[in-house]
Amino acid sequence: MGSTEQQIEEQLAQLQQKVGACRAEVLKHDAEDDQFAVEYARLVNVASKLVEFEKTIPGRLAEPERRRSERIVTWSWRGQAAVGAVLIALVFLLDRSTWWLVLLAPHLAGTVAGCFQKVDAEQHRDRRFGAVTLHVVALLMALISLSVISRWFIIAAALGWILVAGASMDSTGDAPKEARR
Repeated sequence: MGSTEQQIEEQLAQLQQKVGACRAEVLKHDAEDDQFAVEYARLVNVASKLVEFEKTIPGRLAEPERRRSERIVTWSWRGQAAVGAVLIALVFLLDRSTWWLVLLAPHLAGTVAGCFQKVDAEQHRDRRFGAVTLHVVALLMALISLSVISRWFIIAAALGWILVAGASMDSTGDAPKEARR
């Protein structure tokens, strides 16, 4: 069991014990007693804290995985933006046709824009998939622009960019979160 899960279980157990202790105090008093109202209010307060804590458990459990995805996404996009810049520099250094810039400039702009995306708890897996797919697309772009493979692979790179864009976009549908997964 991870430390996050263990911390959550400990906090949950503490809140449950507090609710049990407050319930025991309420049961000690008669309903007409003034102390009953005080203890009942304390019980309601502690129970509401327990309910609020339970609502945060899924997000807390997903947080380590979300942070890992955030690192993967951030460094993937930054690295591929650097690769795009190097490919553009190679166009000039290798004295290639400047028409390659028509392919490489949008690639560079897309990777630079991708560096600033947010990785939230609901979509971190999609963003990570997009970042990993980006490596394949960038490899295709490098091989195409260096004339290692046929220019016909530009079609595959374009399809790859569509896949990356789809994984990196916010889903704004009205579907419930469970239905999107």
